[in-house]
Amino acid sequence: MSAIRSRRRRGTWMALGATVLALIAAIALSIVGVATLADSKAGQRAREGVDLPLQRLPYTPTALVGTIDEDRRLTTVVVLTLEPDGTGGSIVEIAASADANSGNADLLEPLNAVLQVEGADAFALDAEVLTGVTFDVIELVDQEGFAQIVSPLGDLPVDMPINLYDTSSGEQWPKGDTVMPGAVAARAVTAVDPQIEDWLFEPGRAAIWQAVAKRVGAGIGSAVPVASDSDLPRPADLDAFVDRLFAGPVHYRALSIRPLDAERVAEQLPAALSVAFGAAAKDAVSVHDRAETLIVMGAVAPARVGAPLEAPSFRVAMGFTDAELAAAGVTSTDVLQQAVNRLLFSKVNVVSVADIPGS
Repeated sequence: MSAIRSRRRRGTWMALGATVLALIAAIALSIVGVATLADSKAGQRAREGVDLPLQRLPYTPTALVGTIDEDRRLTTVVVLTLEPDGTGGSIVEIAASADANSGNADLLEPLNAVLQVEGADAFALDAEVLTGVTFDVIELVDQEGFAQIVSPLGDLPVDMPINLYDTSSGEQWPKGDTVMPGAVAARAVTAVDPQIEDWLFEPGRAAIWQAVAKRVGAGIGSAVPVASDSDLPRPADLDAFVDRLFAGPVHYRALSIRPLDAERVAEQLPAALSVAFGAAAKDAVSVHDRAETLIVMGAVAPARVGAPLEAPSFRVAMGFTDAELAAAGVTSTDVLQQAVNRLLFSKVNVVSVADIPGS
């Protein structure tokens, strides 16, 4: 088969799969969660009087955690979610330099600059805009706070993918396998070099959060599952949240990052936010794919994804397996992402994504 025919066939399968998924989604389930999508504009309908099927999604507590260095510079951002039974969950990492609008607005709002200039409340609001999720717990943690979070886990075996270093302290963490006590991991996760693009340190910082998830294993601590998500109380603070998160297996996910070119950053980064980087620092901004973000958040916290548009809300179910699509040269993730992109282009809400092979 020629390269052109192969690409055409791949495109046909992508289009077919996306269309099928979009049509499945077009059954238009009006989705609500236990807490009415966490007080968002949950599942707003296009017009009054439309009687749509209703699907209940389990309540999943969420937390937003940002790590900061001694100068309150944001280094990592993670969304923590609990399983519906209250034990274990997910760690989803977001780039500290990520634009709140996924690069889809005229002006850029990188999370790290927003925190520096506009404060914690503005940072939390922009994180909600970026993820589409509302949070029960929001906290910024310094080195001491991070060390406290991971202290129940003991030393962390870390597979460091880059040569990570901190310019202020001169400390270095070379590429390769290493074991980090909590205090060392805290210094590494808050390492910065203002002279380079911040997103270059993302792989090293991500390796530390990934090590946290792996270290939890099958779960530690005394928190026990609840019989129903209806019985699960909202965690009062980060300590209570982490107690339950570490009580069961924790899955780590990181969103893919696309750095923006310097010309666009210079043109679209407001001067008021640019000052956050300092005169001699790099103004670096990255973006996450909007569809991928919704796919991930809709999988780990479906009842917490808001519906900001006055339009139907959809649950997208992936029924194809990678094996079924292998001959076409695409994966189930490729098809799912295109389907979500098509729905977003149609100006509707996507609030839940499920992988259901065979459906």
